[in-house]
Amino acid sequence: MASSYDYFLLGDHAAARTAMRGALEAQGFAITETPNGGFFAKRGSTARTVWLGAMAGSKFVINLAVDFMTDAQGLLVARLHRDMTSGALLGGAIGAAKTATIFGQTGDAVANDLVARQVLAHRIDNP
Repeated sequence: MASSYDYFLLGDHAAARTAMRGALEAQGFAITETPNGGFFAKRGSTARTVWLGAMAGSKFVINLAVDFMTDAQGLLVARLHRDMTSGALLGGAIGAAKTATIFGQTGDAVANDLVARQVLAHRIDNP
């Protein structure tokens, strides 16, 4: 299972950032900007996850972060990674497994969305 995904994005950097945001929003994540120019993506309910742990069902909280950088060829790289202070810790061992599964599914769904938007050059799964 990957610990992060690097998406190498084609075209204008502003448009590529917008595509990345849209791909996450399509998966039900609410996006906020981070001070360093990245994204913080949240889906689910922290309160419900604290109360019910891994049994929170579809409201199980998952927090992801996206950092942006540029590669040597000038492509925008969006690195998607998990925020391990959220549901994984709140739900114990089952929550950690659930977070890993959701992260993998989200990573694939984002890649498919970016392909459909014709902005994904390639993806690297980081161990």
